[in-house]
Amino acid sequence: METVYIIGTIIVGFCIVFKLLLDLGNQIDEGLVELDEKLALAIRSVVEKIPGLGDHEPINPIQMAIGQLIANMQQQKLQPEMKVIERDEKGLFTSQDS
Repeated sequence: METVYIIGTIIVGFCIVFKLLLDLGNQIDEGLVELDEKLALAIRSVVEKIPGLGDHEPINPIQMAIGQLIANMQQQKLQPEMKVIERDEKGLFTSQDS
């Protein structure tokens, strides 16, 4: 009978430890979210106080056009043109000269 009490006490102890670990994990997650928000606010306030860094210029239309041109060129490189090489009746490849 004593072993049942000991096993029960051990199981209850493990359950309590597991619950405490879950609570600790939740508190750490909440603390990290709060820390992230505070850090973001601090960085934003510092950047706004520095002259020149807080101001954003609108995108230059010429730069935008060049960027689209480069993106289109990259898209064309990703889809190469396929060439079919002809074979003769023996199954050998034929030269493109003839």
